[in-house]
Amino acid sequence: MRILRNFAQALRGLRLNKGNTLLMTLGVMIGIASLTVIVAIGEGTKSKVLNRIANLGFGPESFSVYSGAGRLFFGRNRNVTSMTLQDVDDIRAMPGVAIVVPRQRKRMRIINKKEFTTTRIYGVSPEWQPARQWKVVDGEFFNDMDMDRKRKVVVLGNTPARKLFGEMDPLGKKIRVGQVFFEVIGLLETKGLTESGYDPDDRALIPLTTSMSRLFRQTHLHSIKVVSTHSEVVQQTMEGVTQVLRRNHGLSPLADDDFRFVTPEGIMQWVTESEQALNRMLLLISTVSLLVGGIVIMNILLVSIRERIREIGVRRCFGARRSDITQQFLFESVLVSLLGGAMGAMLGWVLSTALKHFDFLPARITLEPFILAFGFSMMVGLIFGIHPARKAACLSPDETIR
Repeated sequence: MRILRNFAQALRGLRLNKGNTLLMTLGVMIGIASLTVIVAIGEGTKSKVLNRIANLGFGPESFSVYSGAGRLFFGRNRNVTSMTLQDVDDIRAMPGVAIVVPRQRKRMRIINKKEFTTTRIYGVSPEWQPARQWKVVDGEFFNDMDMDRKRKVVVLGNTPARKLFGEMDPLGKKIRVGQVFFEVIGLLETKGLTESGYDPDDRALIPLTTSMSRLFRQTHLHSIKVVSTHSEVVQQTMEGVTQVLRRNHGLSPLADDDFRFVTPEGIMQWVTESEQALNRMLLLISTVSLLVGGIVIMNILLVSIRERIREIGVRRCFGARRSDITQQFLFESVLVSLLGGAMGAMLGWVLSTALKHFDFLPARITLEPFILAFGFSMMVGLIFGIHPARKAACLSPDETIR
């Protein structure tokens, strides 16, 4: 009964001191909203990276070689011209190599009469399709004859096809890429948007020889995808590729590689390290946000105690014990924290939902942050409410009625 009476008194105190209640609620709300949004951004970033990795088409028997030194996706030199078709031929001749796919890439505008869009243009060899295991649902993929003749043909992903042609059949139609006209000969299978908003269908594929001589007008390669005969020989194949590229590029024994490997194992290691670093950063930011909210509660409660000293004195004169006063202010602190946590979770959900529409700042909404928000809210209310509650309880009746 005393607990229920103290709880009712806490509710009454919050109603009578609406200004302080509002300020305390806002403090917790901002902290919890920050926590949920930051976690959503962290989850969205991780999801986006994993989705893009999956879109690279890696299997346990494959790896890619990218121009430029550096780690994984982040080369130190962006405009390198190290890898050529001679490298491709030498790698293809190695034992243990099943498929080699040379690639060029550039983002360009493509136009169909009055309709236009910007998409990723890939210059690839016909081996791209079996290496990626990506079906052509309508039309056909270009072949070796198209490569030899440097034909101006293109296979479209669903996104540029839909933007340029709508419901019309694009097969046989002409589109302009830069200043060059291409005939649409095939449509790729639709993969669909990932949870993070990345669109693997936003691409167009042309023969590599065409991109080299007619469109990009450059002979160096962006990357080379290598598929080994078995996953057991991947490491051995990578060592052989390293030797071939260093020899072809004339690198001295002390010189750094002017290329870098991307492997499934390297990707997972990078993702794990990035996730750990991201989690540490999120923990730090979330802790600071909650500390700020807790300090706001504590300071306002301390001020409130001085303002409500007569109320405390009246309760003490009518028989309230120190434990009753402690419970009342602890209840107030926890109730305000839970209210702020609920409002902060709602605000965080709204902001996270809005951020999902921005590709540069992806957000992925999960249930865990909102469950944690209520747990942290209660913990903040208890921890930062203890000192004000004990201070209120320690006031003597003489102090309170002066």
